Amino acid sequence: MKYIITPLLTLAICLFSGWSSVKAGEADALPLYLKVSHALFEDDFAAAKTAADKLAQSEDAGSLAASAEEVAKAATIAEARESFKVLSAEAIKVAGEGETYVVMNCPMVKGGGGDWLSADGKVNNPYYGAKMPHCGGPKK
Repeated sequence: MKYIITPLLTLAICLFSGWSSVKAGEADALPLYLKVSHALFEDDFAAAKTAADKLAQSEDAGSLAASAEEVAKAATIAEARESFKVLSAEAIKVAGEGETYVVMNCPMVKGGGGDWLSADGKVNNPYYGAKMPHCGGPKK
């Protein structure tokens, strides 16, 4: 009996202590990630830096914070887009397998890693902006 109660008690402690809410908290930061993505799509470097800084400072940022800070610190829009690759990889992990977001991919991104999240399924490419605004599609 003792061998059954101990694992059940441990599970209850984990569930009620917030361990299961870590990913949910990070998911709350994804709308800020989308603002960074949209600003890069619009070639609005200042807005991308501002949105990335807000994301980095967000209490929900979790694993997104460090890469968001790198986007915010970028000296050029090209550097911001390069850092956005890492931010997107983290955001995709946070989003998980749900139906809320679509993982998009631009095959033209040098060195690969041209993935990003879309909430509406539209191809608004944050890696090339006005040069190739709708290059890419849902990742297969």
